[in-house]
Amino acid sequence: MNQLQEYIDRVFSFEKNQDPTNYEERVGPPEALPAVIGRISMNFQSLEDELSIRIIQLLNIDKEIGEIITAELSFKNKVNLFASLYYKLKARFEFTIMVRNYEDEYFKELIKALNRCEEFRNQILHSSIIKDWSTKQIFRTKTTAKAKKGLNKINQQVDIPYLFNVADYIIGMLMELENFFIDFKIKTQPNNL
Repeated sequence: MNQLQEYIDRVFSFEKNQDPTNYEERVGPPEALPAVIGRISMNFQSLEDELSIRIIQLLNIDKEIGEIITAELSFKNKVNLFASLYYKLKARFEFTIMVRNYEDEYFKELIKALNRCEEFRNQILHSSIIKDWSTKQIFRTKTTAKAKKGLNKINQQVDIPYLFNVADYIIGMLMELENFFIDFKIKTQPNNL
């Protein structure tokens, strides 16, 4: 093996460079900042999975067929599909008894909250999060250049409690989505006799 191939294997080959040590052996005990950002990411993925489950449930189709439909959809498209299905099919189903008399109003708020979860996730995961180790301050920075607004720079101070609140909000909306389907069933059709 020549020197270039050895270098390529050492630098670029993921499979040939596996380290068997665990997290603490590599970097020490977990720190709050990366841990809470991980929670945001994992909670959002759980919410997205739950949304896919509920779309499949509304479609009343085989799980694998439903997964074919939802697998490549963005979160925003899943929310749009979920809302469209609800409005088209709501007369066929019963949802949670907790909101039975004001279901549409509740559902609009749920959709807004789902979209807000994506906004929060995007704000955190698509930004640079920088911790000033001397002051312990944490900043979220983001630079964009769009046709409508031109150059836009965001520099927002955040803290661990705020980031935990984002993670908790996302998981709270997952629980609301689950709660909406607690009493889910096909409505009984009146006998036409």
